[in-house]
Amino acid sequence: MRWSCNTISSAPSSSLASDTAILLNAAVAPASAGSLIYAAALLAGPVAALAVDYAPVDGGIAEAVDKAAAIAQTAASESALPYADLPYAETLYRDFCASCHDGESTGAPSREALEMLSSSQIINAMTRGVMAQQAARLPGFDKEILATYLAAKTDDARRRERDMPRCEGELVYTEAPVWDRWGGDPRNSRFRNSGETAIRRGNVDKLEVKWVFGFPNASRARSQPAATREAIFTGSQDGTVYALDTDTGCIWWTFYADAEVRVAPLLRSDQRGLPSELIFSDFNANVYAVRANTGELVWRTSVKDHPVSTLTGAPSLFDDMLYVPLSSTEVVSAVNPQYECCTFRGGVAALDANTGKRRWTFNTVAHPLPTRENAAGTQLYGPSGAPVWSAPTIDAARGLLYFGTGENYSMPASDLSDAIVALHLRDGRIAWANQTLQDDTWNAACEYGKSGKSGKSGESGQSGQSGQSGGSGGINCPSVRGPDFDFGAPPILTTLANGQDIILAGQKSGMVYAMDPENKGRTLWAIRAGMGGYKGGIHWGMASDGETLFVGVADTPGHRQSVGPARSGIHAYDPATGELRWARLERGRCEEARMRCWAAASAPVTATDELVLVGGLDGVLRIHSSRSGELLWSYDTVRVYDTVNGVAAKGGSIDSSGPVLIDGKLILNSGYDKFREIPGNALIVFELAE
Repeated sequence: MRWSCNTISSAPSSSLASDTAILLNAAVAPASAGSLIYAAALLAGPVAALAVDYAPVDGGIAEAVDKAAAIAQTAASESALPYADLPYAETLYRDFCASCHDGESTGAPSREALEMLSSSQIINAMTRGVMAQQAARLPGFDKEILATYLAAKTDDARRRERDMPRCEGELVYTEAPVWDRWGGDPRNSRFRNSGETAIRRGNVDKLEVKWVFGFPNASRARSQPAATREAIFTGSQDGTVYALDTDTGCIWWTFYADAEVRVAPLLRSDQRGLPSELIFSDFNANVYAVRANTGELVWRTSVKDHPVSTLTGAPSLFDDMLYVPLSSTEVVSAVNPQYECCTFRGGVAALDANTGKRRWTFNTVAHPLPTRENAAGTQLYGPSGAPVWSAPTIDAARGLLYFGTGENYSMPASDLSDAIVALHLRDGRIAWANQTLQDDTWNAACEYGKSGKSGKSGESGQSGQSGQSGGSGGINCPSVRGPDFDFGAPPILTTLANGQDIILAGQKSGMVYAMDPENKGRTLWAIRAGMGGYKGGIHWGMASDGETLFVGVADTPGHRQSVGPARSGIHAYDPATGELRWARLERGRCEEARMRCWAAASAPVTATDELVLVGGLDGVLRIHSSRSGELLWSYDTVRVYDTVNGVAAKGGSIDSSGPVLIDGKLILNSGYDKFREIPGNALIVFELAE
């Protein structure tokens, strides 16, 4: 028989041992006992395979199964890492650390001592401290995985024991949420009219910092907040979810998720229109619903359909149904020549918002099949990939759900990668799809050679070099190498002045498309806003009110398939025709290609009928006139802050989350530590000065 990773959920559970035993009993192909143990343990969950490394090759089935189950259960319960990263992290430790830290005479601290440190202390030791030289060979993401793995118990204990200012009394809501989800509304418009915010063209220069919250044990602030007049809700790198008082920043409640909460939380309201539950997901593909006034858990569901499933996009809600976008880290797993690339299937899972029970799942690719062996003799599979990175868009009138997809991870390419897809809300049946780019097969092996050095100059800080540099040696890179031009930004559904509905979609290629929801997504017009790049082109999101489309463009240099000159900045288009109304292009602040120099607009844009708010990779928040593009106000967030919770905080690159507007306040995350961007851990609340 042939087994597929997609046939068995890898979420840790008490049934892992029985699942493994079932697989062993089902094995009919001739093989040694040891190989059967290994295959079964791998299929039951990647952590289980760790036990097999120590099991006898010719026997010990029962012992190996028991050990696999114990390791999986213990490691999953104690680690903040995604489940499938655990064996990889242990391999990193054995390869790079064990010879010294498991020895008795080297003088190095023992593993037990390392596990008493926080992840930030371990990262600091490997980047600037005593271990910097020894860890120089490790890529940045490997350092992070290793530190998170070793410090799991300490980090969890510290976040639960941390003493930070708590609010007095009870959290009570008197009005509907002001900003209840990633896009601000079910259509992902990211737009507020003048009646919904007190911040206007005439007073924007009166904005000043009211308070700053510092995220503990964090080097990024990715979870865009949801907000009411009473509270601000956000997740954090260590998995803590906070309800903060909107006026003072004191903490109403905290909830401890199993892994990093990167996505924007979603506020669900009761029949009176008042917040009832907060819904969010973590990096380990768990979805949670908690009481909005207390943080008490209502339900929790795993949607991990693959060993390296994760959730990058925020969930969307409509009529008691929750729509969860499915993505993965398998695009990075492909760097390993021994990895059987690739078997992840992107898609959307629909959950009952009352119970968390899954109603249906739509996958963007068919079940992967064996294709060929790579140069290392590893079996490859396809099709795969086409992940969904962002929040789906709701079309209530037509009963449809719209979302964008990413590239295929392996060949053959499929017809739903790099596409805008429409599904029926009720049952997940496909209504139509518009694929704007064919044959985009790509994974990280295309950019990381045997040296492990990135060839993504746009993300690594190298300027003017080909995107091929350092990466052509990755043997899991597809032979037809695509450009990795995802739809990272969710589509916007908006209504034009003539009453016509239109779908607006921006792609990492730098292209913007208008599609007709009444005619199976037919393309109405297409224009090039940017040259395209690994961080866009258009990366995280646009904004529109139906009268103007506001497009942020990153265009960091170095992509081998970019077109034309860089057009970093903010652009305004007529959504009916695609005609450019104005553009405000930003030049770098210094000659060298560093993130702190680039005003690249990778982060999502937020707009009103008077203002456009744009965060830059250089850490600067810029507010422009929505009518002319004139720069009205700017603030450099890259600085050290005094915080309301006493945690040391500084700002950094603004990426992945955008500004949130509520009354006379502006809420902003600052700090992003990927791809050599500027790390930071600040949630900044601005307010109009009286």
